[in-house]
Amino acid sequence: MKVESMVKVSQGIGAPLPRVEDVRLLTGQGTFADDVNLPRQARGYVLRSTVAHANIVSIDVSGALDVPGILAVLTAEDYEQDGLGHIPCVSIPPTITGKKYHPTPFPPLSSKRVLAIGSPVAFIVAETLPAAMDAAERIQVVYDNMSAAPTVESAIAENAPLVWPEATGNICFRHEMGDEQATNAAFEKADRIVKSRIRSQRLAGNPLEPRTCIGAYHEADKRYHLTSSAANPSRIRLLLAEHIFRVPAHQVHVVAGDVGGGFGTKGGLYPEEVLVLWAAKRVGRPVKWVADRSESFLSDFNGRDQVADAEIALKNDGTVLGFRVDIHHNLGCQLGPSTAHPPLVGSRMLSGVYAFPAMHVKVNGVFTHSRTLTTYRGAGRPESTLIVERMMDLAAAELGMDRVEIRRRNLISPAQMPYRTAINETYDCGEFEALMDDALKLADWDGFDARRKESAARGLLRGRGLSMYIEVAATISDRMEVRFDATGGLTVIAGTFSYGQGHETSYAQMVHEWLGVPIEKIRLIQGDTDKVANGRGSFGSRSMTVGGSALLAACNQIIERGRRVAAILLECDEEGLEFANGVYRHAALDKEITLDKVAKTTYAWGTPKPLPAELWSGLEGRGYFTAQPQNYPNGCYICEVEVDPEIGTITLVDISGIDDVGNVINPLILEGQIIGGIAQAVGQALLEEVVHDKDGQLLTGSFTDYAMPKAKDFPRIRVGLRPVPTKTNPLGVKGGAETGTIGLPPAVASAVMDALSVYGIKHIDMPLTALKVWEAIQQSKASGKAPQAVES
Repeated sequence: MKVESMVKVSQGIGAPLPRVEDVRLLTGQGTFADDVNLPRQARGYVLRSTVAHANIVSIDVSGALDVPGILAVLTAEDYEQDGLGHIPCVSIPPTITGKKYHPTPFPPLSSKRVLAIGSPVAFIVAETLPAAMDAAERIQVVYDNMSAAPTVESAIAENAPLVWPEATGNICFRHEMGDEQATNAAFEKADRIVKSRIRSQRLAGNPLEPRTCIGAYHEADKRYHLTSSAANPSRIRLLLAEHIFRVPAHQVHVVAGDVGGGFGTKGGLYPEEVLVLWAAKRVGRPVKWVADRSESFLSDFNGRDQVADAEIALKNDGTVLGFRVDIHHNLGCQLGPSTAHPPLVGSRMLSGVYAFPAMHVKVNGVFTHSRTLTTYRGAGRPESTLIVERMMDLAAAELGMDRVEIRRRNLISPAQMPYRTAINETYDCGEFEALMDDALKLADWDGFDARRKESAARGLLRGRGLSMYIEVAATISDRMEVRFDATGGLTVIAGTFSYGQGHETSYAQMVHEWLGVPIEKIRLIQGDTDKVANGRGSFGSRSMTVGGSALLAACNQIIERGRRVAAILLECDEEGLEFANGVYRHAALDKEITLDKVAKTTYAWGTPKPLPAELWSGLEGRGYFTAQPQNYPNGCYICEVEVDPEIGTITLVDISGIDDVGNVINPLILEGQIIGGIAQAVGQALLEEVVHDKDGQLLTGSFTDYAMPKAKDFPRIRVGLRPVPTKTNPLGVKGGAETGTIGLPPAVASAVMDALSVYGIKHIDMPLTALKVWEAIQQSKASGKAPQAVES
């Protein structure tokens, strides 16, 4: 008897299936952290430091206690008396820094000193938020102000104020890669040496949903319960249990529902998550804290922020002989869980897609009087890509060489794969030159002159730029569970965590492809540490690689376990059973049975054939995968701009990109991820920057001051794929979520510098604001450099 396959080809791997979760989210039926309210819930409010660096002389909370509705006013002294722990840094492996770095205490409330503007000083708990805010205004804090070093440049300057007295020169750690001797020898043989300082400015993540958390403590079972907008619930539970409350992990329950973006900035433990749990236990009631946007600018961990001094050694024909980079990366005032990840991981990509024969890289972690730094979409790779690509452009300019040609002469070829770089990163695969050629064609590179002349006729300077990138994606291990229910429905219990990546859809497509279960019968459970045994979360473009590969292993376990049941029910040998499209078939005996029927049989109270106990208890699988080695997405982005030389404004007129992310699970979701990354890249390139004055005061504390890109700022965006499947995982996938963020900023900078080349301008640090461009043009004119004529 023949049975009908349940697989719909249009819904499996590779199908551009619209996200199933969007129906819920777009109709207002999502459940975000601020949607959660508990019985007898109180409100928490954080009193923050108004100065960047000072000793705390005294804190008088007596006036606050007189406000009606106040339940508690808590300070660092109270926290110390309760004997709780500090937020740890878990991103500095001792082997990387030579087993030497300066650790920092990180209590949730400042004790004795404040080290950055907005540092938490007191936590007020009240019946209502207005009451808590009123009480905060009545707290008297006496500061003994001291000089501050809020930026990298000020912190590494001679006689700079020290963030931590024991950290000489404000250096937390030093790390070196490559061969200094070989690099020095390469520079001695060079025909040309090009030097530049490349700065990546400090950025705020600004997810759509501000951080929110609700803490509760259940006295009866001695359990802490945290509802949070965090993007990594299992990690938060571990840090809270092991480092803060020092209890078994099962006494901490963390739940994250729908999360409105995170981009890495929500991946670690924050002081407020500790405060609401601690306060809830102290007052005997749940406590909720919600950041408003201005508070987010003060309290969220930031990203990027490094200064790199780079030198490139060249032959006259454009061949690179050696590359030196000395990086100073801002860590902020205290080390959070992921603070050191961007400089230590990102610097591994400083060879880019090029066969540089000799390299030497120094990475210096720098303390400053500013908020803690953390991962932000790309986490170190955008900084490294900017360094490499700007230096390639500057080298081309020095040699009077075409920017495409200098890259072509130095690209790693497919024949060299696997390729080990001069700083010991091994790329497994990639077709960089062919990918660049695809991008040039997509962008109509050869037709640029006509467009340039058309812009010139309107009094505008047109420029084009390109950027090659490679990044390292996917890390560590994860587990995925697949569990049928008694009616044939299937649940995926994910160790990863989706906060915009579309896992409900992508994982369902995978399961549908491998098991033949209809999409509508598949659901996803994530983000609840009582339901998910363990999980690593989503960061570093890891979910499809690590989560997807673990999911495949779980589905294979289902297939093999189901095969045993099918053989009993069909009265045939297991070896003769083949599985495809949701059906077990024994060709020789002409017998078939669906996986759906097999699954239901394992739950049935009575079965047509006797089943052993281990097969008569439901059908489930557990899969595991470790990303060793990691994979290397890569690509080429091209941008065209128009610059108005009279006022310095920049208009993006075209963005094109070709990415190699290996095999693609859902091209529609991937396109959305790429375009989202492009949007953040445009913000970084042209508009965004967290700015402190010399005293450490925050000058960009709202969207009035911190410029975000708008829809009108974007031109036509064309993206394409040139997949080179990797063999480092069974799916052949590479990370795809950070591609645009990493690849585009140098292309924008390259295009602007190309437009301004008529003034002899070679480099301007991002963000490339109208003011910076106008000032550069005025300085060029003042120095007597008249613009070269552009034929119209």
